[in-house]
Amino acid sequence: MLIGELSKASGFSKDTIRYYEKIGLIELRKRDRRDNNYKDYPVEILYTLKAIHNLKGLGFTLEEIREIIVRRQMNTLDSATTFKIIELKLIHLDTQIDKLLLYKQRLEIARMQMEGETINHIIPFTEMRMCA
Repeated sequence: MLIGELSKASGFSKDTIRYYEKIGLIELRKRDRRDNNYKDYPVEILYTLKAIHNLKGLGFTLEEIREIIVRRQMNTLDSATTFKIIELKLIHLDTQIDKLLLYKQRLEIARMQMEGETINHIIPFTEMRMCA
């Protein structure tokens, strides 16, 4: 299929498809060109683009998606590996959430101080130590 058809079927713009090709997320073989030198994308690339779309929707970065695609192409993406990838992503997201909550708390304190409120010994939850 030509890039316009692939764009409509995948939901990605032509520029995005070209970018993914440029960075190696999708690969077009030399034999996948028509006589007029137009690119003729095989249906496998559509499946890869749909997988990329789904993985982006789960919060995976393009580099993480590249790793998943390479593992799938090498037939090393079994359920145990997939489970590990998901677990690592969840840990990463939890870390990001913790950082964002800390930033939010600091900004709220700064806003309160700017409004003239007195802040009395507020200890951010993330900085509290449990005493035994």
